[in-house]
Amino acid sequence: MAANGNDKPDLFKLFDFPSAHGHGHPDDAQGMSYENSGDLNAITRRQMQEDISAYRYDIEYCRAMLAGPGITPQEARSLHVRLLDCSHHVRHCQHRIELIDAQSRLGLNAASGYRASQQHHHHYQQQSHRSHSAVGTPGPNGVTKRKRPATAETEEEETAAPAPAAEGDSIDVAMSNSSIQRLGFWKCRLCMSQKYLNAGPNRVPSEPSKWPLRDVSKMLNHYLDLHTEHTPEERCKELGAALAQNQGPFEYWLTRTRLQDIKDLSVIDEYVVALQGGSLPEALRSLNRAAAAFPNTIPGTKK
Repeated sequence: MAANGNDKPDLFKLFDFPSAHGHGHPDDAQGMSYENSGDLNAITRRQMQEDISAYRYDIEYCRAMLAGPGITPQEARSLHVRLLDCSHHVRHCQHRIELIDAQSRLGLNAASGYRASQQHHHHYQQQSHRSHSAVGTPGPNGVTKRKRPATAETEEEETAAPAPAAEGDSIDVAMSNSSIQRLGFWKCRLCMSQKYLNAGPNRVPSEPSKWPLRDVSKMLNHYLDLHTEHTPEERCKELGAALAQNQGPFEYWLTRTRLQDIKDLSVIDEYVVALQGGSLPEALRSLNRAAAAFPNTIPGTKK
C-alpha cells in the first residue's frame, strides 16, 4: 500500500482508479471508449477488474484507518462494516469475471449468457420473496435487503454502501447499450462550510462526512434530511449542484431504481434546474423518504 512519511494512506491514490490508465491505447483517449469495442464480454471484464482495484484501494484505506491511533469505537465499527462490504463486492466482481471466462470458453456470447442468468435470477427472486417476505425490506426488484446496524455513518445515510440487490443493477448497466452508471461521486461542501462548523453539538450530521456521496439516494437523504443548519433553499441548491455533476446516476436512480417511466429525459434536467433554483420538485417527494418530509428542521421529521 502506498504510504507517505507518516505511514498514512495516500488519499490521491485512493481515488486514482485504473480507468485513468491506458489499456492497449495509452496515448489515445478514444482507446477506452465503448464505440471502439464490439466485445461486450471484454468491456464487462475490464469494468470488473477496474472495480476490484478501486475496492482494494478502499480496503487498504480502511485498514490504515483502523491501525491508526485515536479511532473511536463507532468509527471502528463503521470501518469494519465498510471492509466487509468491499470484500463482498470484490468477490462478486471475481465471480462475474469467472462467468465471462466460462462463457468465452463455451462459445457463448454475452447476450445469451445474460438472458440465461436473468431467467435463473428471476426464479430465485420469486422463491426468495415467498420465503423471506417477512424479513428485511424488499428492494425495487423484489429482493430482500439485509438490514445493517445503525452506526455513525449510517445515521446520516440509509445505508453505508450499496446493498446486495445492486448486483442485478451492475449487470444491467454492463450488458445494455446505455452508458449510464449507478454510482456517482460528490464531496459534500456543506460539511466544510463555516455555518455547519459553527452549528454546535446538535448539528446533523454530527461530524463531517468521511466518505464521498456516491449513491443518489444518499445524496437526497444527506441534503434533504440533514444539514438543518442551512436553509431549505441552500440545501436544495447544493443537492442540485451534486445531481448536475451526476446526471447519469440520477437518471439511473429514477428509471431503474425507482422504476419511473420517463419518456422525455429533459424532465431530469428540469428537476436539476428546479433544485439549483432552491426548490424541491414535487415529483421527487413520492420517490424518497427524506424528500417527502422536506423541509424539516429536525432530521427525519416534517416541518
